[in-house]
Amino acid sequence: MPLQTLSLRNALLTLLATAAVFTALPSAACTTFRLQSADGAWVIGRSQEFGPSLDSQVMLVPRNYRLNGVKPDFSPGMSWKTKYGFLGINTLGFDIPSDGMNEAGLSANALYIPGFFEYQPYPAHGGQAIGNVDLVNWALSQFATVQEVSRALSTISVYAVDVPFGMGVQPLHWAFRDAQGGSIVVEYVDGRLQVHDNPLGVLANAPNFPWHMANIRAHVNLTNINVDGVQLGTQFFAPLGQGSGLTGLPGDFTSPSRFLRATALAYSTLPADTALGAVNAAFHILNALDIPIGAVAERIVNKEGKPDRLEYEQTQWVTVYDLTNRKAYFRTYQNLNIKMVDLGEFDFTGDAIVHVPMDNTMQAENLTPATK
Repeated sequence: MPLQTLSLRNALLTLLATAAVFTALPSAACTTFRLQSADGAWVIGRSQEFGPSLDSQVMLVPRNYRLNGVKPDFSPGMSWKTKYGFLGINTLGFDIPSDGMNEAGLSANALYIPGFFEYQPYPAHGGQAIGNVDLVNWALSQFATVQEVSRALSTISVYAVDVPFGMGVQPLHWAFRDAQGGSIVVEYVDGRLQVHDNPLGVLANAPNFPWHMANIRAHVNLTNINVDGVQLGTQFFAPLGQGSGLTGLPGDFTSPSRFLRATALAYSTLPADTALGAVNAAFHILNALDIPIGAVAERIVNKEGKPDRLEYEQTQWVTVYDLTNRKAYFRTYQNLNIKMVDLGEFDFTGDAIVHVPMDNTMQAENLTPATK
């Protein structure tokens, strides 16, 4: 049995013990954006929100490694060899990432879009077809630019994989960006592929991307420049402190509000001189999108007459990818210390996927001065 298919099936089997957790998943509240430093580097920020723990790890996939997708019935699907080595962030033991960057500088971010998607039907002849959950693996392993991704998507079918144990079909759309400045959004609407140029480089969850772009027109009054005071008769009213230009910028955690907030912050933040400065700025923007446990709750109705329970959304991890220098940064909910993996220093000529734990234990550097 192909290695990738085996790991997926084993991961599904391990969910049997905790299947009840996933019978009514809340919609994940993810956001992604990009920045460019003054020296030309492109940097991608992404937050991953979800209720139950995703137990994610960093996965490093070598070149010339065989990956195998799954058909709708979870039998082995399309198989291919990796052209590029890549880094991904996996989920629940699946070596199937929702996020990642390859050694050519292409990034991929899968985000939820519940209620606004419909994948293509699985072709009767099989052939060039891939499951929605395998799309990030396929794209990062095969392509260097968003143009290549766009052209290749027109030659294959992307179908729904109905994940067992209550997880269901994952409602996904994707943001792809590259080191040359390319940026697209990939969505499937009414069973048809839609590829949108994304000049903003921002994406959140539902509704679909064109709706988010149209929604910006209702907020074009917002500015990072403080507004002037106003004279009313003999009385002058000055604004109350700093930030008056962004009065009305949504601060809630809905997808339209996060899209607007990420756009406003990404385009008002002064360009950093260097890529590392842009990475730092990206983490600051991600701080403004962070969801602490308890701030977003969904009521899960118990159908057996027992009390309902609340499921809490949280920011489980965030990533920042320096596409120009091929460096991946991340931090987790509990461990705010930033970690980095340099793709240029990793040997992608191996024969196995290498995993790096994403530590979720709070750490603090003790700076207490020594005493006599």
